[in-house]
Amino acid sequence: MERQTGKRSMLIPVLVILVTMYVITGVLLLLLAYLLYRMELAEPVVNGAIIVIYIIAGFLGGFLIGKKAGTKRYLWGFFIGVLYDAVLIFVGVLLHQGLQMNPVQLISTMLLCVLSATAGGIMS
Repeated sequence: MERQTGKRSMLIPVLVILVTMYVITGVLLLLLAYLLYRMELAEPVVNGAIIVIYIIAGFLGGFLIGKKAGTKRYLWGFFIGVLYDAVLIFVGVLLHQGLQMNPVQLISTMLLCVLSATAGGIMS
């Protein structure tokens, strides 16, 4: 059975995988909030956990899109990582009515999302 990797045939899988990435992010953030409430975690631990959550969601999204695409998996992983980060930034701007991150945080978050998703695409 031949896989179609055209733009139109990949639109729905990209959207489904992107939503899956955000569902995983939400579940892991809820778990982190529960742990924060129960264990009174320090701020560096919470920040590290958020970074790990971004990496897990990015890697999983890249892995799933790579499996679906079949060819040029690393590019599809890169693409899904860029989309994931773009939506994160867009929602953050909407919620805070402006960009609240400093440039270093913005770039490091982008790199984490894109590189982990690309790695997931490569590993698929």
